[in-house]
Amino acid sequence: MAAKTAVVTGTARPHGIGRACARAFVRAGYRVLGIDRLRLQDGEPDEALGQQYAHVVLDIGSSAEVGFVPREVTKHFGAPEIHVLVNNAGIADPHMPDTPEAAVAHWRRVIDTNLTGAFLMSQACLPHMPPGDAAIVHISSTRAHQSEAHTEAYAAAKAGLLGLTHAQAISLPHRVRVNVVLPGWIDSSGEPGSLSAADHAWHPAGRVGRPEDVAELVLFLADGSRSGFITGQEFVIDGGVTKKMVYPEEEPAGTAGAAGTAGTAGAAAAGDAAVGTAAPSEQQPAAEAAEQEAAAEGEGLAESSLEVEEDRPPILWPDSN
Repeated sequence: MAAKTAVVTGTARPHGIGRACARAFVRAGYRVLGIDRLRLQDGEPDEALGQQYAHVVLDIGSSAEVGFVPREVTKHFGAPEIHVLVNNAGIADPHMPDTPEAAVAHWRRVIDTNLTGAFLMSQACLPHMPPGDAAIVHISSTRAHQSEAHTEAYAAAKAGLLGLTHAQAISLPHRVRVNVVLPGWIDSSGEPGSLSAADHAWHPAGRVGRPEDVAELVLFLADGSRSGFITGQEFVIDGGVTKKMVYPEEEPAGTAGAAGTAGTAGAAAAGDAAVGTAAPSEQQPAAEAAEQEAAAEGEGLAESSLEVEEDRPPILWPDSN
């Protein structure tokens, strides 16, 4: 049987979700075309990718550049056929700027990349996806269902991927299965030792997520022999965090404005940012937790081999969320 081809966006960072997906598909026997605004950010070649992986630098938010994808698949693998598309890349920063003008500009950048980019990639790949033997997997975020203040663009884009998923699933019956994965706190730092015991314990599953956790779910959803009856669905992968009840933290007795009861003591993670993706604590303020989540999705400015503009926003070429 000839090898199948997967296209995965956001693969430049060695410890991100996109790279973990690329490795998982290569191990499963796929040929993988990785797409990013960045070149591979490894100090040394990634041996796990081997000869079955090819990397292309382009901007998924540009319809002109995305149009090159089928040509690149043919160039590297001999035919334009695409069996799997994983839309993983996007702008990472979830926080809106303070000024109205900057907020509007940020909104447009985030929507254009995180949501429109997934649509453009789908449109470019669909003519080359074999009917009945193809899958699209979008990478959203638990922020599609939960928010902290001033994250409108990011939350809207990630929630938009949920709507895009069920719309495509119904528009492409019998042709392409379409599903979406919503990661929570995924450590893509490459430094697991930087996580505290409290960070892990905050998750009902007992640990912070790893990029490989997401990659294995994506690989399952791409495999029609195992998930052929699944389409149009959302899959949260967050160690159980979004199922936790959150209450105001109880203040010491006698403190003015003390809230909570003995029954709720300890029920909420200290300083919880209400996003289900990080465990703010005395060691990890909410702002730092948000930064960790943004880093989990990737960042960076890139030069493009297709001569696109150099002044670009940070890109979440993760990774997730």
